[in-house]
Amino acid sequence: MYRLLALDIDGTLIDGRKVMTVATADAVRHAVGRGVFVTVCTGRSLPSAEEAVRHLPLNVPYVLNNGAMIYDAPNRRARYLRHLSNHLAMDSVRVFRSIGFHPIVYGPLPEVRYFYYDSLDPDNHAFIDYAAQNADRVHRVDDLCDYLGQDVTCITVAERNERVRCRESHIRAHLPNTSVVFEISPWDRCYSVITVMPFGVSKGDGLRRLAQLLGIDLTEVMAVGDNLNDLEMLDVAGLGVAMGNGPPEVRALADHVTASVDDDGVARAIERFIP
Repeated sequence: MYRLLALDIDGTLIDGRKVMTVATADAVRHAVGRGVFVTVCTGRSLPSAEEAVRHLPLNVPYVLNNGAMIYDAPNRRARYLRHLSNHLAMDSVRVFRSIGFHPIVYGPLPEVRYFYYDSLDPDNHAFIDYAAQNADRVHRVDDLCDYLGQDVTCITVAERNERVRCRESHIRAHLPNTSVVFEISPWDRCYSVITVMPFGVSKGDGLRRLAQLLGIDLTEVMAVGDNLNDLEMLDVAGLGVAMGNGPPEVRALADHVTASVDDDGVARAIERFIP
């Protein structure tokens, strides 16, 4: 039986309405009851992740911010964290501005309570909706570069898929000393989210570090995810499970494809592999 179960949140544990089904929550409780370590491995920050999983009996540190932090929630301390240096953050802002994208800066770990922007596209509904839903966390500033006197968590952009596809190679080529993650927005699939993080940071690296911390071999790890930022996590786990709602690249890489989030895919995967 697998000893560590790592679960993505958006599109995996919760659906597009931000709802977790009773069957999914019960399955997670079953895994914990079977003696399995269960955690989340997510792109979300600490406050956002805690809100999403507050009813689950997770029993080991969380992997947050796409692997940039491993956080021991009960003891309120980071076991591992990596910031994006201010000079790489500045480079990222300049690269995005040069191609007409509007970057967002996330404040420092571990709390990442606030994020900042200085301009927006009035037609970018993905960002406008996100900002409205996080009105207590978002701040508009005169110039992001004036804020970047400190290291930060990451730089992100939300843009339409077709614009991102046209510029992906340019972004990667001009930010060679960072990890750049492209994923489909969990809230609006017409948009992609680009996240710039410290070099080497990924969900896969975070999961590997957590397994080492717990003294668990990666062959004993089961991971479940649905998006492009889950690829490395699914690859390093002994069993990588893709949600049925995941894009073709994720389903092709996985060892097993379960049902979609709307059909309790996590619950079905746990039932099959952690009976």
